[in-house]
Amino acid sequence: MNVYALTPTGMRPEGLALLSEYLNAQTYQGPLTWIIVDDCDPGTREPCMRDGIAVHTIRPEWRWQSGDNTQAACMAAGLTLPGVDDAIVILEDDDVYLPDHVLNVLDGLKRADLVGERDSCYYNVATGRWRVLGGKYHASMCSVGCKGWATDHLLRLCQGGGSMLDMRLWRTFDGSKKLFKSHNVIGIKGLPGRPGIGVGHRNRFGQPDTNNTLRTWIGDYANNYDIFRRAA
Repeated sequence: MNVYALTPTGMRPEGLALLSEYLNAQTYQGPLTWIIVDDCDPGTREPCMRDGIAVHTIRPEWRWQSGDNTQAACMAAGLTLPGVDDAIVILEDDDVYLPDHVLNVLDGLKRADLVGERDSCYYNVATGRWRVLGGKYHASMCSVGCKGWATDHLLRLCQGGGSMLDMRLWRTFDGSKKLFKSHNVIGIKGLPGRPGIGVGHRNRFGQPDTNNTLRTWIGDYANNYDIFRRAA
């Protein structure tokens, strides 16, 4: 089983650079192909990765314009590369992935075709606000891993377009699926560049961080985000 990571991106160089740091630090040390789908001009510089991680950048025929939601189209462009038996780990370009994430996903994919984390932890680094959304039935797209029929199902959803891909994926896929209780993924909001599409990017989303919540979640990786804190 080949291992792929898939990241739709564009106009988020800071986020992609940090993501490359988190991917290089994964405890999974086997071969991996990182598919980056970049639909913005100018294109983001391709990250320098450790031995064993190959980067495959796709520049689709369209270019993102302000107000567009091209997540589904970019996902579809990347999902056509892996084979049906390959493992795919979705890595979004503005999130934190703790070192055990890829191994955790690959272990889950030994028993199910669709996996992800059941609780979604979000932190807006511009506003210093956080929130945890518990989920019994679906995982946020940023923590999803898939193979087999789940990959085919996700591809068809993406080719059909639309929003809320994560909820639709988990609701409509009737094959084997598994939710983890781990917290290896932190959804980061408020990075500079291309605006995000989720509610977590709103200024009043969540509650103020008065107890160093981000550092509790991700340790010294919190230092990466001090520069993005917006003045109150």
